[in-house]
Amino acid sequence: MKVGTGLAGFVKLAVVLSTYGAAPASAESWTTPIATGGKSWKDAFAKASSLVNNMTLAEKVNVMAGIPGSCVGNIGGVPRLNISGFCLEDGPAGVRPLHGVSQFPAGLTTAATWDRELIYNRSYFMGKEYYDQGVHIALAPVTGGPLGRAPLGGRNWEGWSPDPYATGVASYLSVLGIQDAGVMATAKHFIGYEQETFRNPYNLDEAYSVFPAGVQAPISSNIDDKTMHEVYLWPFAEAVRAGVAHVMCSYNNLNGTQACENSFTLSHLLKTELNFQGSVISDWGGQHNDVDTLMAGLDMAMPGSGFGGLFGQFWSDLVQLVENGTVPEDRVTDAALRILTPYIWLGQDETPLPEHVFNALPTLWDAPDVYRDVRQDYTAELIRKIGAESATLLKNTGGLPLQNPQRIAVLGNDATDNALGQNACGGAGTACPLENLNGTLTLGGGSGYAYAPYVVTPLDALKQRAIHTGAEISSITVIEGYDAAVQSLVPTSDVTVVFVSGWSTEFEDRPGITLDNNADALVAAAVNSSSNVVVVMHIPGVVDIEKWADNENVTAIVAAWYPGQETGNAIADVLYGAVNPSGKLPFTWAKSLDDYYPNTIVSDPVLEPQSDFTDGVFIDYRWFDAQNITPRYEFGFGLSYTTFEYSGLILSEPQTSSSTLFRSISLNSSAVSASLKLSSAGFISDSDSLQDTAEPFADFDGSNSLYDVVLEVTATVSNTGESSGSEVAQLYVSIPGDGQPVRVLRGFDKAKDIAPGASSIASFELRRKDLSVWNPVKQAWEIPKGQFIISVGASSRDLPLSETWSRS
Repeated sequence: MKVGTGLAGFVKLAVVLSTYGAAPASAESWTTPIATGGKSWKDAFAKASSLVNNMTLAEKVNVMAGIPGSCVGNIGGVPRLNISGFCLEDGPAGVRPLHGVSQFPAGLTTAATWDRELIYNRSYFMGKEYYDQGVHIALAPVTGGPLGRAPLGGRNWEGWSPDPYATGVASYLSVLGIQDAGVMATAKHFIGYEQETFRNPYNLDEAYSVFPAGVQAPISSNIDDKTMHEVYLWPFAEAVRAGVAHVMCSYNNLNGTQACENSFTLSHLLKTELNFQGSVISDWGGQHNDVDTLMAGLDMAMPGSGFGGLFGQFWSDLVQLVENGTVPEDRVTDAALRILTPYIWLGQDETPLPEHVFNALPTLWDAPDVYRDVRQDYTAELIRKIGAESATLLKNTGGLPLQNPQRIAVLGNDATDNALGQNACGGAGTACPLENLNGTLTLGGGSGYAYAPYVVTPLDALKQRAIHTGAEISSITVIEGYDAAVQSLVPTSDVTVVFVSGWSTEFEDRPGITLDNNADALVAAAVNSSSNVVVVMHIPGVVDIEKWADNENVTAIVAAWYPGQETGNAIADVLYGAVNPSGKLPFTWAKSLDDYYPNTIVSDPVLEPQSDFTDGVFIDYRWFDAQNITPRYEFGFGLSYTTFEYSGLILSEPQTSSSTLFRSISLNSSAVSASLKLSSAGFISDSDSLQDTAEPFADFDGSNSLYDVVLEVTATVSNTGESSGSEVAQLYVSIPGDGQPVRVLRGFDKAKDIAPGASSIASFELRRKDLSVWNPVKQAWEIPKGQFIISVGASSRDLPLSETWSRS
């Protein structure tokens, strides 16, 4: 397993970034628009305005600039006006760095369920734990930063999918979930943050260190206008429409200017086009100066003067900068309003959160003063359900489901406990020592990690099943020297289940797609001794399985991703058929790393590294389709223990431009351990959105909204097999015109628990934006003229149904 270095070295940081020169100024200066509260925050905005009007300049600054405190990020508040300080905490898979909370599945894992209810529920119940721990602002969800352009991206597992539509759905629902629980959400990282290598100028002990600290510029993501709008900005638009309170700007440069001082992306794209009404928060160490960041649109400095000044003392002199005329006070006033409005909108001003009882200092990452357990019974059930529903069956020639085998062999260190404790990988630091028996992987490392209160390992769960069925079960969990034991154990077993893994972490990108711990040799040893080998992989994305995927003795392959604390129970449910697998790939699985678009991780040792996004809109499956490359498994692929048939594709004009099929999801108050019930899941039209964007578009048939529903689509999904199962029906659109992808995902609907011989109707709604492209000349979205092909099926390359729709 790769040795991690990042977080321990991160804490050692002693460079003051205010000494690091600012990136080149934008060619054009964009003024930050003054907030108005938007569609849904009018009352909160009025109350915030009244409060801010009564503040002194110093009090305004006090809600903008981070200070030392017990949380990862801290805002002082204004006690005179009964405005509490804010506590900010990581992360996207659970409250970090605290104990007494749950370790939820990774974003990528949840994306593999393609289940809107589970996406929402994960965020809601996670949000409840944030709330109960006294956290005002959750530093979640990941909203397309990274999106996953680079298959080797170290943090891809924190997010959802390289498809902007899929990530847009997840972002919308995740923001709703967290904020329905009463906690302010933070969409991150804005924008073009697609690699760890050279992400910032620290260069102390990062794996990519080349130059002295503070010398090398952050990687510049150079993205054209069309690609920015159609790919990287898309999911952030959905987060804004869901009413996200905050957006975190990223470490990287964007077209030559650092993301947290880029007036084009912050003031124009985010606050003008998307009409974002909340505040922009800097990533920790993403702010490199005082004035340029404020004037570009940054509203909250994190950690400000916190962390012992490791990141500088930004905005500690902001009062003086206003008083001497360097910056206008109305920019400070607007920032304070943007911070306080969602705080008031969520009622945090009137109903104080529970007092937090932890202390993140002085060790920063793991020093709770008091242990407070805020977990509820239903969270474990939910985590287990996501783990099972996300499991993606990639191959099955009869190995699964297990038919109560009497003799079971379990191979691989990934099946069992970490010899140094369940949080040794990803907890305090990101190191997974090569010499250690690291055990099963439940999450990757870095700020996306959450402490597990326990881990039910696969071996734990399989032993319980074996006890229940009266089977014999034996395991080999060393990472070397296992040959003789395998040759003795495996030939006498009815089935051999091999658990393998791949580590990924913040601070460094993956060195390749090879599985850890010489896993190929372990699988080879298994298939040489058994004709019934089932391989289970806990992985952050694509891995190379070409040496054994087609071996006839490998009878099943399951991608189980990073499933959180209930990993063993979840995979046992799938292996034994208690849950029929319905997970599908949220990315394209190539046969070789060379099949992906080249050079998506730039590691050239230069002072100003540049990453040119010349792949444009041809990301992931769009690249494979355009180049006619056959992947190992296509985007959206996933098998089941039953079979499905598609028929009856119908396109119809909507009865109303408003969405009636998908409503803003809301939690049913009866959601308890026995039943996590929700209303219809979805996100769609402007009438349902909490905030409206101001994205420009060319007029079409009198429509007055980019998010009006243009087409309604239905298809019949029939279960033609012998067991009940769920199927993710996917809708793709082929948009006419030169330079367009072969097809793009524009809808999905999970038809659940279809009985054998029964059918279900999959329903989709296509909005104006779903049929549009960005016109850089007109600076507007427009629906091109010509014939559109609307296709529905089981994956991006299994689309048995298609109809045309024309725009003349």
